[in-house]
Amino acid sequence: MPAARKKDGLSAGDNSIVIGGNVQGSNIVIGNDNKVISQSIKPLFREIYRKLDEEKNIKPEDKEDLRAELQEIETALETPDPDETFLARRFRNLKRMAPEIAEIAIETLKNPVSGVAEVIKRIVKKAADEANAK
Repeated sequence: MPAARKKDGLSAGDNSIVIGGNVQGSNIVIGNDNKVISQSIKPLFREIYRKLDEEKNIKPEDKEDLRAELQEIETALETPDPDETFLARRFRNLKRMAPEIAEIAIETLKNPVSGVAEVIKRIVKKAADEANAK
């Protein structure tokens, strides 16, 4: 069926996708028959786990606990209706155990570009502090 303009919208035909309005910051969702799979959260958590693994000031046993907390957050966020009180408790635990990882996780999940910017700011500050200490 060819695309046809209607007075109040656009008809694009069978199996077509029509997007209207501002979609900036939206999740990219792939549909497979009746299953809908969001692919936006896994790469974000991979980045958070990588930052956790790179952190030198956290003991290995604490990293295991932090990873478990992050995995619980990831699992909760993958559900259609995440429990906000559960997530708030998990983030409070993260903040108590490793405030820097909690901040990176929050910024990365809020806005992936902002999370990267937060990491860069921390690196620059750390480098400046080390240079001033010499």
